Amino acid sequence: MSNTEWEDWLDRLYNLRRDKSGSHERPHKPVLLLSIIDLLDHGVVNRNEVPLSDELIATFKRYFAVVRKHNDQPSIQNPFFHLCSDNFWQLVPVAGEREIYHEGAVSSAPSVAGLRRSVAYGKFDDGMWQLLKEPLARHQLREALIARYFPEDRDKLAAITAAAHLPEPVRTLQEEMPPGRDGAFRRTILEIYDYRCAACGVRVLLDQVESLVQAAHLIPFNVSWNDKPTNGMALCPNHHWAMDRHLIAPVPDRKKTAGIWRVNEARLDDRIEGQRDLVAIAGKSVIPPREEQFYPALESLRWRAEHLVATY
Repeated sequence: MSNTEWEDWLDRLYNLRRDKSGSHERPHKPVLLLSIIDLLDHGVVNRNEVPLSDELIATFKRYFAVVRKHNDQPSIQNPFFHLCSDNFWQLVPVAGEREIYHEGAVSSAPSVAGLRRSVAYGKFDDGMWQLLKEPLARHQLREALIARYFPEDRDKLAAITAAAHLPEPVRTLQEEMPPGRDGAFRRTILEIYDYRCAACGVRVLLDQVESLVQAAHLIPFNVSWNDKPTNGMALCPNHHWAMDRHLIAPVPDRKKTAGIWRVNEARLDDRIEGQRDLVAIAGKSVIPPREEQFYPALESLRWRAEHLVATY
């Protein structure tokens, strides 16, 4: 599979349609996908037919217990039904039954018993199945799902993955991320920031495809393995370069905004041409993303603040 095809699939996985409770996004869909990957690893599922079995429900509950927050409930019927809205999963009806999911459905999912009566199994589109049936690709997808949705629970999730059952090449390489991950992260960040630099506000977008701004990790990916949008920010090349060298940093703001900018005064001087524009953003607010749920995470802003001070 080409890098472009990988990137397209990851883009879809990075932007699953999920229910929200305030700024909290429900974990059900990515947990279902992690659970199916687990059953594929163990050979419980070995074809593109995933029934709503006792094994799947038990695995779903095990993963869900690790990542649940707030009032999340392990109701597997919801993702099993509503994953159809992401257009790579479909429910195959029992012989003689009609399809129960229709595009654009907003109704509640049937109960587990109702799904078992009317649905023989769920199946993936051919493109996704080609990835999932290959052990290394499957584990790269698993790592990508965790990086996007559950990076803070990565160690706990790894502890319940039976690595001993994996082929040796996969055990050795399972933390390698798939080609195209950077592109999927980039598209997500640029879209939520409306292709605008969060430091200077510059916005250049050509033909709705090419953008001047770049997607920056707040805590670097090789440190955090975190591709959540709240660990990213859209920046122009100048401010991205300066932030990565700890010359500037978005830091927490007591007013609960998306943060404010601080500069490294020991290394920057507004009397010097070329540094003046960097110094000028000191004390200015971070230009926020379009939705508050994607505001930079407090721990990510604190990481930047700590590393700015460390370089004085």
